[in-house]
Amino acid sequence: NNLRWMVFSGRIVILCCALGGHAVNMIPFSYGMFLPYVYSYIYEFDSSIKMSMMHVHAPLCLTVATGTAWTFGVFQKWIHQRVLHVINGLGLCLWMVVMYLFGDNYLVITLAIALTGFHAGQLHVFFSQRVTEEGKRYPSTANGFYGFLFGLAGVWGNIMSSLYINPWSVAPVEIASNLSTAGSSYIFVDERVLERVPHNWLLLAIVMIVLLFPGFFIIAKTAKDHEEELEGLLEKSGDHHSMSKVKEIEENEQSIFSMTGFTLFFTTIGIGTSSMCAFDLFKDYGLKKIDDDGFLNLAGMLIPIVGAVGRIVWGTLGDKVSLRTLFVTGNALSSLLQALMYPCRKNKYSYVIVTAMLSIMPGMMTLLPPSVKKFMGTSNIAFKYGIILTGEVVGCMFYLILTSVLWKYLSDLTLVLILGIPAALAIIPTLIFIKDDQTSQVGNINFD
Repeated sequence: NNLRWMVFSGRIVILCCALGGHAVNMIPFSYGMFLPYVYSYIYEFDSSIKMSMMHVHAPLCLTVATGTAWTFGVFQKWIHQRVLHVINGLGLCLWMVVMYLFGDNYLVITLAIALTGFHAGQLHVFFSQRVTEEGKRYPSTANGFYGFLFGLAGVWGNIMSSLYINPWSVAPVEIASNLSTAGSSYIFVDERVLERVPHNWLLLAIVMIVLLFPGFFIIAKTAKDHEEELEGLLEKSGDHHSMSKVKEIEENEQSIFSMTGFTLFFTTIGIGTSSMCAFDLFKDYGLKKIDDDGFLNLAGMLIPIVGAVGRIVWGTLGDKVSLRTLFVTGNALSSLLQALMYPCRKNKYSYVIVTAMLSIMPGMMTLLPPSVKKFMGTSNIAFKYGIILTGEVVGCMFYLILTSVLWKYLSDLTLVLILGIPAALAIIPTLIFIKDDQTSQVGNINFD
């Protein structure tokens, strides 16, 4: 057993390292840390643009584009993943270059940010499914390894903002205008900082090209090829009973629109809001009480690392502990930690600790691919996973509406309490509809 575990671990580590290039699809979701610099750069060229609208349009377009891409999992059944790798990988790099060339154009920046999210979303769905298949008996652990690399990629945005764009820790200045959120009323005016903003996109493009290159050499089969190979092996072995049994089970698999599917979808809404609080709200919310931009940037580097390690923990637990228990515990902690962001701002260190703990909660995302496989079977798994993942888009849009439109009408405490509601509510359907012994038989057959 120890030898089998070592072989499995080695295979997963090699696979995740080779696919590590795809972890750069996390970079678009780390924009929250350095978008304030981008907005300040645009504002320098066109001060007529409302900063409050910048904080709505770009994240909203990014969220919608990513959610749209997640529904493209249906194409995974026929399209070779190497083709998807090239198209979406080069697409990411291309739009980074466009932002470098047209960094002062608000419409171009907004569109390009959205399209990077579209390409990143497709890569995430396809390769989460790939890692889940490779995981065999340990799909959650496999996704934990992949999620670790996925989470670490989020550090790049923070590195760029703290070590490249603003190594001097220049503080933003508050401007008097009809802005809708407190965070968006701060802009950077230092010329040294603004001059480095467009070059940031070019550096990101170079980083992504380097990271995407190794993954190209991992040849993956389409889901259709996998099914045909499975049928061929069963036919060759003469096990016609198993062939008919597999087809019978696949026909009876749960629909994505079942109550189980609804529950997983609702869980991702809570994951979406907690993720945005940890990685996006962190800086704007902190700036209202913590006058130290350099400290927040450096802390912003720590938080994604903690979150990345948390994905390994979630993945490991997913193969040992009931998924129902993990989802209930994770949602309860998410809601509690979001509420604690308010009182902990009085001390910058306690604020960072609470937010770092909150960053661990989105690691529940690593449990979703194996959950789909376990509860809904293996047919069209990428499509099913993509549909459920759109719940995160709903959570992100809920977050954007609250922080960009309604924050001015709410107290800071009310804001974080409301943001914690989706995670708290997700506990109810989880307790009702997710059963510890609930299993799709075909989802747990091992064809090794």
